[in-house]
Amino acid sequence: MNGEDEARPSSRSELGLDWLNFFIADVQTGFGPFVAVYLASQGWSQGRIGLVLTVGGLAGIASQVPGGALVDAVSSKRLLIGAALVLIALGALIFAYFPKPAMVFVAELLHGGTSGIVKPALAAIGLGLVGHRVLSRRLGRNQRYSAFGNAGTAVLMGIAGQVLSQHTTFLVTAALCVPALYALTRIRGEEIDYARARSARDRTKPREVSRPHELGKNKLLLIFSASLALFQFANASMMPLASERLGQQHQHESELVTSALVAWPQLVTALIAVWIACRADDRGRRPLLLAGFGVLPVRAVLFALAPSPWYLVAIQTLDGLTAAMIGIMTPLVIADITRGTGRYNLAQGWAGMMTGIGAALSTTAAGYVAQTFGYAVGFLALAAVGLVGVAIVYWFLPETRPATEPSRAKEGKARGQGS
Repeated sequence: MNGEDEARPSSRSELGLDWLNFFIADVQTGFGPFVAVYLASQGWSQGRIGLVLTVGGLAGIASQVPGGALVDAVSSKRLLIGAALVLIALGALIFAYFPKPAMVFVAELLHGGTSGIVKPALAAIGLGLVGHRVLSRRLGRNQRYSAFGNAGTAVLMGIAGQVLSQHTTFLVTAALCVPALYALTRIRGEEIDYARARSARDRTKPREVSRPHELGKNKLLLIFSASLALFQFANASMMPLASERLGQQHQHESELVTSALVAWPQLVTALIAVWIACRADDRGRRPLLLAGFGVLPVRAVLFALAPSPWYLVAIQTLDGLTAAMIGIMTPLVIADITRGTGRYNLAQGWAGMMTGIGAALSTTAAGYVAQTFGYAVGFLALAAVGLVGVAIVYWFLPETRPATEPSRAKEGKARGQGS
């Protein structure tokens, strides 16, 4: 991919992508735990609420691979994200004004169906703007702004729902699509190189790419996606189990502690994301992946042994570390192992589908284990699954940072010697 290192995006485009990540995180937060709370206030049964959330989750899983393929195929990534934001806003307005069963299912399908487009499109825009060489830095900035958006919006929407009305949460969600769209317009389309954004081998022939089925022969992609599925299987149920135990054993503190459990790790992620991205260049991807995977079982064991609710908040510092490492390393490692294939976003979709399946299976399996054997055993079971993920990364996934690209530290030394 000749010439990709000459990518010099304008500060306007870089800042536009920063704030786009911030506001999209805001928008996605509106469809988090607030859905269950809102529908319960509308008199929905637990079974029907669970069905709605399942439909949204399945739509999200099903959209990953076709969404990634679409992001690869369409040259205008901004158009795709703009369309997704409009659909998400429509879904939020349906929740706010038409909370009837059929319409709510439509809203969940709209939100779930766009998830397979938004995440790979954001990474593709970053890659198209800056190229492989400094992609880690760009992903670090993405993660920082996304984490700040998640933390801030969770607090804002919680206050709005408490002080005003619960349907206000979804009006705020729809309203936040407006600044997200504005941030999108700040990114200059001509600076997003189409060939670079899909990691094509030849920039002059961006549509000459590997066949989709050839990804199935990419052993590193299969190994990495399997490890991500195990990671999410261990990770996805940890907060729900902690929240359920809080509600049963410490009801008078549960809401306050739960808010802290959500907001604190996001703040930790935001503070360390760029530093983690720099370490990916200096020390490679594999050490950070092992650290991110390795922290997960430690966190699960500590959750099992935590003597009081507020210890859980301190333990959630580890969740912030994991989110920063895995959140940055996932699109970065996929970029490494699919470089030159032209299927970067399709590969992201495949990995997203695998993580979605892992997360979906996690909540059901962990719930039954905790119900049968208790919360402590449930957390320890999640820790065991997390250890299997660590073992796969350790034994089967080599370093993926291209050997031809020196670390930032080595480049710095070279410059010092040359001067």
